[in-house]
Amino acid sequence: MPDTVVSNAATGVGDSCLDISLQPEASHIQASDGREIPFTRAILTIRNVCNTEHVNVVPRATLGQESGTVQDVSSSLSHSAPYSIPPNGTVRWDVYDLLLPAHPGTASKVHMFGYRAALNWRFDLAAWAEYRLSGSAGQMQTPITRWVLRWSVPDPTTGAVALAIEQGKE
Repeated sequence: MPDTVVSNAATGVGDSCLDISLQPEASHIQASDGREIPFTRAILTIRNVCNTEHVNVVPRATLGQESGTVQDVSSSLSHSAPYSIPPNGTVRWDVYDLLLPAHPGTASKVHMFGYRAALNWRFDLAAWAEYRLSGSAGQMQTPITRWVLRWSVPDPTTGAVALAIEQGKE
């Protein structure tokens, strides 16, 4: 499965001005033996695509692991979310470093087995945001965007960890 960028880009009248996307990003991760292994991260991004500042931004997310429960992991996002997002401003979070540890079942496995605990599992991620337009009293919400992601090692000789992202089902 190829790396993809999946987004809810909405810019028309009546649509959300916050674009929520999940993108692969090349990185490295430290293995237990001290080696650095190429690791593709899943970066969750909220971007303001309109000309108006958005305030009272409250990001929301749920994360489910294959054959496990779906957990609300919104508090992990909220701790590092800004109060407002200016026009063309973005906020980014690393799903592996921030959201997987927020899911109790996944966190315990990653703690015990390191990054290998996340390999070949299907993760279902849903994200949305609540916000207000600057100068407006009404609270708004973006559409809920869903993804399925899976980390794997396609070539065991290199040990590089690849990521596949697919649009999730409603």
